[in-house]
Amino acid sequence: MKGETTADVLKVIKKHKADMIIRNKVRRMGVGYKIKDGKVTDEIGLVIFVRYKPSIQKLLELGVEPIPKEIEGFKTDIVNVPLGFVPRISRLLFAAALPDDLRHRPFLGGMAINNATGVPATGTLGLIVEKSGSSNKLYLITNNHVAANEDVEGLVPPSARIGDNITQPGAHGGGTEPQDVIAKLSDWNRLKPTVPGSFNFYDCATAEITSDNLSSANPYEVIEIGRVEGTEDIDLGDKVMKRGRTTRKTVGRVVAVDIETTVDYQGIPCNFADQVVIVGIPETTPFSLSGDSGSVIVSAEKNVETNAFAAKALLFAGGQSDEGIDFTIASPIKRIASDFNLRF
Repeated sequence: MKGETTADVLKVIKKHKADMIIRNKVRRMGVGYKIKDGKVTDEIGLVIFVRYKPSIQKLLELGVEPIPKEIEGFKTDIVNVPLGFVPRISRLLFAAALPDDLRHRPFLGGMAINNATGVPATGTLGLIVEKSGSSNKLYLITNNHVAANEDVEGLVPPSARIGDNITQPGAHGGGTEPQDVIAKLSDWNRLKPTVPGSFNFYDCATAEITSDNLSSANPYEVIEIGRVEGTEDIDLGDKVMKRGRTTRKTVGRVVAVDIETTVDYQGIPCNFADQVVIVGIPETTPFSLSGDSGSVIVSAEKNVETNAFAAKALLFAGGQSDEGIDFTIASPIKRIASDFNLRF
């Protein structure tokens, strides 16, 4: 029933989206649970994320039609996120309450890393994996904005280069070259700036573990979680968890799927499609904060056949509503695994 309802709402969105962009001036929408009195309900409808939620009178003054309360029987919900969704990397000027900025050896998923050549900052090593066709090599997964310095198409010179040093710990933990270098940047998607019809589907980068650090790398393991094996789709209502540098291990619930949103990198807006939105359990606890970017999101329960947790998404952004609900934005992992030839 959950899948059927989600599919039904998606059909409604596809049918009416072009008209809503023109009439209602909104485009960042998807399928999700309606929020009432600052709490996420179980009622599925059409969720629209905005940065500004004017009154109906103000909309009419601007010549904008208010969004109807229902479309083809599905309720609409306008969620105001005043500061929008931003990359969840922690710059050196910003301190977190209880981050894990320690130097870990051996090192594994869930630990702090940074590109040593970029602006001093800290993100998260999501997971160490193998790539198809690359024997005797290991790679770490994280975000472009963690390992490739927010590299956007059109920037000259590029923000990152193949072979950039990745350190563990990150800048907040005093990671320095050469003693803390664990990997070399190997591959990433240059982020596409916002233009009509162009979308990003993830913010991802991989880095090859250096030969002298292979013995210190624990592949397919996340600290405080355990073994990760295989991938799964991520669906509305799924219970998930992650381990990040800042908020460490947290559990959450998927509250919206197939979301289109915009995230700024170096002041350049970049559109994303087919994203998922997660809130913490309980909702008063953020699922992620700055510094957790790059975390691999996994199933909350082990797969009975593999006795391991399945990878479901890659965390990269977040924001808070005017009602105080913190939202995490993540990209489904299956597309990333296919495009980057990652073996789970």
